[in-house]
Amino acid sequence: MPDITLSISEEAYKKMKEHRGIRWTEVIRDAIMGYIPRLEEGKREIMTEELLKELGSEFEKDLSEISFEEAVGLYEKMRKKEWKRFYTIQAV
Repeated sequence: MPDITLSISEEAYKKMKEHRGIRWTEVIRDAIMGYIPRLEEGKREIMTEELLKELGSEFEKDLSEISFEEAVGLYEKMRKKEWKRFYTIQAV
């Protein structure tokens, strides 16, 4: 099996060391293998209008009632939680 070298921040390295039971090579391998199909299928992007139509008018109304800054903050919070969930599941 070929080897690769990966550079990470010192902070990430310290956090990884706190979780010695995790097989980080497997986490990275799974992330790469999960990403490849997205590349191969062209990662179909959805237009905003199409997404809003799919989510429904109630969602669009709720979305219009929050500020852009609040929406960005909520998105970032959701993204962090999703990454944590994803890598917790992958590590098990």
